[in-house]
Amino acid sequence: MTTRTTRPRLAVSTLGYLWGTVDATPLEQMAQAYADLHDIGYTAVRVDVPDDLPLDDYAHWLGVYQLTPATGIFAATFDGEESLACILERARRTAAQHTALGLDRVMLIPDPVPARVARPAVGAGHDRGTLDRAVDEIGEAARVLGAEGLRPLLHPRVGGLVETEAEIVAALDTLGPDVVGFGPDTGHLRWAGTDPADIIARYADRVGAVHLSDVFEDYAQPTRRGRGQDYHTLVATQRVWAEPGLGVVPFDRVLAALPECFDGDLIVEIERPSILSVYQSYLEAYEWAGHVLEPFLTEPQPLR
Repeated sequence: MTTRTTRPRLAVSTLGYLWGTVDATPLEQMAQAYADLHDIGYTAVRVDVPDDLPLDDYAHWLGVYQLTPATGIFAATFDGEESLACILERARRTAAQHTALGLDRVMLIPDPVPARVARPAVGAGHDRGTLDRAVDEIGEAARVLGAEGLRPLLHPRVGGLVETEAEIVAALDTLGPDVVGFGPDTGHLRWAGTDPADIIARYADRVGAVHLSDVFEDYAQPTRRGRGQDYHTLVATQRVWAEPGLGVVPFDRVLAALPECFDGDLIVEIERPSILSVYQSYLEAYEWAGHVLEPFLTEPQPLR
């Protein structure tokens, strides 16, 4: 393997705890997640500042659990339901928080819209005019984030207006590298029919961080989904999202597609645990990362 001059960092998202602690408050969910992640051995966590928690208090929580902030998110539907002025103001607030925590990049996510939640991963109701408007608004948000000190990374996801490979290519090519980078999510790409390794290779010079999520084969093809099965119905089967390494994402090819200069966060993302124990789900993902990602990481991950 070629020796890398710069090396990425392993980080983790707490998204899976939204399912495992449904009766807890957001702060209780965060406390449980951070305690578990620290115990397992993770050292960096995706930034998610609760709306009602002052930034200094959030930074204190990170310190208590010996976690460092990793690349976070900024999301909007970009479908006209929220005014552009409100989106841009939120972008400025997000940038202020994240830069204060020492971050220099952020995932820019087109959030789910109803038509695509109803028919996920197939580009439902695709309309070029709607896409063009969304891309224009994404570009405006990206420019604000950039001006405030964060490199925006377009992060396509199932359910959003930038979902399919054609839409991803249109958005990235229209906006260009000076406006927006690329922050792929391997599981979302694979579920929507895009080969994550191929598209990462195509835009390798723009990749600033990666969400390492995985999907099972069960519903990875549209022909395997029954009529009327929306996003939530499919996810509730626990046969959509897999812990990294348990599904069909070709992680060996994904990692090989990253450029030698890649120095971003490799973020373990468990959208929904496929097993009952959330702790065990994150532990298995950590052990997988220790085996698979070790050659790429800033510091080797100790195995339990």
